[in-house]
Amino acid sequence: MGVGFLHGYLPQGISRDYILRPTKVRILITDESLFPKSIQQELENNLRIKFEVTVTRDWNSIQAKVIASPAQDILLLPYYWANTLNKQNLLASTLENPLTAKIAADFLPPVSSTRAIYFYPLYWMKTGFRTANNASFEDFLKDKKATTLFLLNDEDLLLRHFTIWQDKGWLSMLAQKKILTLPLDQLITSEKREGASEMPLNESTPDLTIQDDLSALLVWGASVPEASDKKDLAMEILLAMATNTIQEQNLLRTPFNSTLQELTSPALPPQRRATHIRELKLKGTILIDSKNLEAPKKLRDEFNLIL
Repeated sequence: MGVGFLHGYLPQGISRDYILRPTKVRILITDESLFPKSIQQELENNLRIKFEVTVTRDWNSIQAKVIASPAQDILLLPYYWANTLNKQNLLASTLENPLTAKIAADFLPPVSSTRAIYFYPLYWMKTGFRTANNASFEDFLKDKKATTLFLLNDEDLLLRHFTIWQDKGWLSMLAQKKILTLPLDQLITSEKREGASEMPLNESTPDLTIQDDLSALLVWGASVPEASDKKDLAMEILLAMATNTIQEQNLLRTPFNSTLQELTSPALPPQRRATHIRELKLKGTILIDSKNLEAPKKLRDEFNLIL
């Protein structure tokens, strides 16, 4: 009776606001930068939903939340994490849909009639190192006055770095440095730190050291767990996240570059667009295909780096 009264005597929008409870959507993110609060609030208002956001980089916790019932509805994470989850049959695969049509071909598997997508790339980033006076990374290691090395706290990338540096015979020089690992949002700074810092290569940092076996190409995006009971709604949310207005807002606040081929707004510098990846020299760049589940243990046991 109460609902009928409100629908009969109040504007429909008001009755919806006060009677219908927003749908809760569970979303898990590995980095704060992937889903800023302002974007969350805008999507909640536009889609009449409520996000329950979990931020974690603990692999066991992620697996538990993907398998649990009810499971997470959307994951925002690195490509190689999603690839590993997919090998465990934990992610939903879908045939081509409007979202895949927006993504530049460079970031999708080869076209085929049976192509299934379990990971929707949204952002990419090429990394390098900022050193004092634009010196080489090896010169930084040899400089006894430069004491601190700031690294992205991605255990897979860290293990690749240290393995390569071991092969180059640099471990004894690294042992003389103070090593700090930081999340992406804390690593980025406009101020030059003493020592060396791993940074995203873009128009704000054009002078990074990006020599072979030192820089990495990282891709972040979204996946929908197989155990989610809101797959259709999850895809609707991802389509909303991939609109030009939402993407431009996020990209201009973060160090990410877009994977969307139609994002050509003059507000977004050419270096931040999907097409810019063709201009980068990726030979020798670190590419990670899957998550190394033993990475934290190997970093601790072999390189004395405790995350």
